[in-house]
Amino acid sequence: MTQLIVMRRYPDTETKGTGIGAYSDMLDSMLDENGVDHENVYFKLSTDEGYLKCLRLGFIRPPLLLRKTDCQIYHATDELCCMPFPRIKGKKVVTFHHVSKNREGRSPLLLAVWKMVAKRAVKYSDAIIAVSQQTRDEIIGQLGADPDKVFVLEHTIDPLFRDLGRPRGKIIGFVGTLIERKNVPAGIRAFKRFTEMPGTDGYRFVICGDGPMKDELVLLSESLGMADRIEFTSGLGKDELLTFYNEMAVFANTSMHEGLGLTALEAQACGAPVVFFRDAEIPKEATRYFVPSEDEEDFAQKMYRLAMDDPYRRSVTEGASFGLSPKEYSKKLFEIYSEVLGTEFL
Repeated sequence: MTQLIVMRRYPDTETKGTGIGAYSDMLDSMLDENGVDHENVYFKLSTDEGYLKCLRLGFIRPPLLLRKTDCQIYHATDELCCMPFPRIKGKKVVTFHHVSKNREGRSPLLLAVWKMVAKRAVKYSDAIIAVSQQTRDEIIGQLGADPDKVFVLEHTIDPLFRDLGRPRGKIIGFVGTLIERKNVPAGIRAFKRFTEMPGTDGYRFVICGDGPMKDELVLLSESLGMADRIEFTSGLGKDELLTFYNEMAVFANTSMHEGLGLTALEAQACGAPVVFFRDAEIPKEATRYFVPSEDEEDFAQKMYRLAMDDPYRRSVTEGASFGLSPKEYSKKLFEIYSEVLGTEFL
């Protein structure tokens, strides 16, 4: 009998990655390193290659494959991969990366589907892994999960992301999906204020990501007269992201709600200071070394000081860290598996 089946999205491509994809890849590598007998069942849950392919590879093929499996534990790496849970007899574990809200940026239909699937994940899981205490509280409070089966297990940050010790460029950076929750218009307006301060000639705001708000953000940049200083890009591979994070003077974390906010933590690991809004719903453990701001004007002021005052920037970034080591993460994960099984997993 196979020890574990991982129910996950298809692997990220080099130029199109997500936090859930990075987590799934990390889990796969960690299981290999620990000699865990496991298999992957892949779900295609995006329509970027058409609705029919999404239907076939996301909703039809995976359940058929799972009918032929027999294992100790099934681990879904996000709640959308839990759709077959009611028909699975083995022990079931799911990882929640955040709890969607109305400002998520989803269409009403997609948000309704997410809520239905999330409730199914909660109902049929034997254990739920939350990436932060805040996410745990949201799963319990908003989805009605049994507190006794919700465990907090922080991400590990890919060790690739590190400070290369290079001089910082004249770049304010953002990395993320361009949806309402990320609040990128506030970052654009704050950057305009930043450019009105002395010594900011040559600074650019580089926004890395794609999503339904891109056209609106481009129009906003143009209407503010900032089109020549705001650059949109996407499809960066990991090595390119490493370079980008190391070039940033500041990472502008404008998001108003995160289960964790992986890209800001990756930037921090690369030595880029992170500014965020104090009233944003972001876990306290994630923002421990971030610089808080009160509003868009204060956001601009904080970016300015970090960009212009190198000793201050170093005081913010030196010693900043987050998350468990891969060894610590695997130990805690296997403890959760053992609790679900009622016996030692390994």
